[in-house]
Amino acid sequence: MLFDLKGKRKRLVQVVYVMLAVLFGGGLVLFGVGGNVSGGLIDAFRGGGDGGTTSAFTDIVQRAERRAARNPDDPEAQIAVVRAQFNLASSTEGSDAETGALTDRGQQAIIEVTQAWDRYEKLKPKKIDASGAAFAALAFGALQDYDKAVKVQGQSVKARPSANGYFQLADFAYRAGDVKKGDAAAKEAVRRSPADQRNTVRSLIKDLKKQGAQIAKAVKEAEKARKKAGAGGGEPGTNFGPLPGQGQQGTGQAAP
Repeated sequence: MLFDLKGKRKRLVQVVYVMLAVLFGGGLVLFGVGGNVSGGLIDAFRGGGDGGTTSAFTDIVQRAERRAARNPDDPEAQIAVVRAQFNLASSTEGSDAETGALTDRGQQAIIEVTQAWDRYEKLKPKKIDASGAAFAALAFGALQDYDKAVKVQGQSVKARPSANGYFQLADFAYRAGDVKKGDAAAKEAVRRSPADQRNTVRSLIKDLKKQGAQIAKAVKEAEKARKKAGAGGGEPGTNFGPLPGQGQQGTGQAAP
């Protein structure tokens, strides 16, 4: 659970501010969240643990890519690539063990997560893979493509509703500048939280909304600057930094 009443308030705030950073993008740069704080959504997805060796993550990616190449019309093969590439990004091969900053390979892995997800969607699966969608949403967030992150996270919570999922959806929506959708998701996150935690969640969402507004403004200004410079808009900006939950505490592999 994201909201752990048994922990101290300080620990709760640490976890949530890691969540606010989402992944490796603007949040970490704007608000200075370090890479040495563990916990939060990433750890929940990875399942913690000591992780694997560098070669193991690479091997898993290669096997997943070969499977997808052999079965281009199989949605599950594309989801396997999503998981494998995300795992690699959060491994010591994908991020620096000391700083938590993504390596070049880790940055590429995140891009490949989004590409695999796009291929998965084009196959029109009968049922969306909730955990795969959550990985992909985080990857789109890392690329500061918050509109797409909102869409994909929305698919995740529709397939598997949870307080954490709606909390993350609210975060992405506020970052995308969609306050109405953010408020709706925040309300659902509160509703799905245990009754004795709801006041705490409301307080955290208040901070989430404020931080999201600042990020949305920064992203909008950056987009204007790119257009003014003659970039013509192009793709959303990419601003990679530390991976939340990483740093000196090591890595873990995502849950299947």
